[in-house]
Amino acid sequence: MGWSDTRTASGIVAAFILCNSFAGLLGNIASVQALPAELPLYAGAVFLGGLIGTTFGLRLASPAILKALGVVLVIAALKMLGVY
Repeated sequence: MGWSDTRTASGIVAAFILCNSFAGLLGNIASVQALPAELPLYAGAVFLGGLIGTTFGLRLASPAILKALGVVLVIAALKMLGVY
């Protein structure tokens, strides 16, 4: 809707995903009363993904960022529907 530029929107999306993932982890702790044993591996993957995403975000032009965000949204929608 043109409320912000592409880079600002992608930063807001990243913050939303972080908060959403943290809420899911808290829900897991509340229901299972334990953290996953693979949590350090997941944390390393998150750090590496954030580093790679930030590097690409700084180097890519806005149309490429929009296409990448579109791909991420399609994958998220498919996961939400249980297809992937």
